[in-house]
Amino acid sequence: MKKIALVALLLSAFSMGLFARGKQPIAFDKLPQVVQEEIQKNFDPSEVQLITSKKTAPRRFDYAFNMADGTKIMYTNKAQLLKVENIKGINVVFLPEKVLTYIQETFPNANVTEYKIEYGVHKVELNNEIELLFTKKGKFIRIDE
Repeated sequence: MKKIALVALLLSAFSMGLFARGKQPIAFDKLPQVVQEEIQKNFDPSEVQLITSKKTAPRRFDYAFNMADGTKIMYTNKAQLLKVENIKGINVVFLPEKVLTYIQETFPNANVTEYKIEYGVHKVELNNEIELLFTKKGKFIRIDE
């Protein structure tokens, strides 16, 4: 009986630890000022339906924004864009100029549905399910399938 109680206690403590590191809702005015400014520059803040924060490192938080049009945006606490996605297509203001030019010239009828930056590589997914990879400076690397 003691073993069962101990296992239950350990499982509940473990699950509470996982929950504590999960996403938490946050008010717009509680965001870092640079993140607030970035959202206000590109969007009407009234379009924001939900904001969540998640601690990803000792001094780093990532913020996710769910917008009224279905767009999901992620920023770091220093207002560095991590990801933008919307199955209907995202606003191209997020794309670097060289990346946008390449897409418009090579895939003129495609919409960008996801854009993310991982380890300095820009990944762009199009509505035709093609994923393009670009360098930090916007040079095309390859199509990733």
